[in-house]
Amino acid sequence: MKILQTKPFKTNEDLKKIMNAQKDIRSFRDWQILYCVQTNFGKEAKEIASMLGVTKAKIYKTVQAYNTHGIEWRKNKKWGGRREERCNLSQKDEKELLKKLEDEASKGFILTYKQIKAKVEEKVGKEVSDDYIWDLFKRHNWKKKVPRQSHPKADLEKQEEYKKNLKKTWQPSH
Repeated sequence: MKILQTKPFKTNEDLKKIMNAQKDIRSFRDWQILYCVQTNFGKEAKEIASMLGVTKAKIYKTVQAYNTHGIEWRKNKKWGGRREERCNLSQKDEKELLKKLEDEASKGFILTYKQIKAKVEEKVGKEVSDDYIWDLFKRHNWKKKVPRQSHPKADLEKQEEYKKNLKKTWQPSH
């Protein structure tokens, strides 16, 4: 049995004030875990987890982070979205690159996916995945526009003749 214990960075009353001041549900839950662990010394993580409706792993992770980093443990905790340190290009750089590509396209150059990928790889300085390119397009509201396909052996005269002679109503056979 692991004994859960928080380091005494804050008193019980201070933790309660911080917990009640939270506007985000995740922040509130984290501070609630710390408050419960600190006020219920000797309780197992399993008991606290069932009381709060979270997993034991969440209890251990929250208490460990608080004990390691102190009262500042919850600062700058981001959920989801792009994290600039993991990105190949910043949002600003992506916009500039796509603006240049847009200018090239307006001058009559045909832009294909492979050409765009090569330019992005040149800018980044390393090979990028196909998903990165498609995500880049999606982030900046670029759409894949291609002409509607037509068969090379299609006969337009026959198609028009078929349209003229087509019955206007459909009757099921009896």
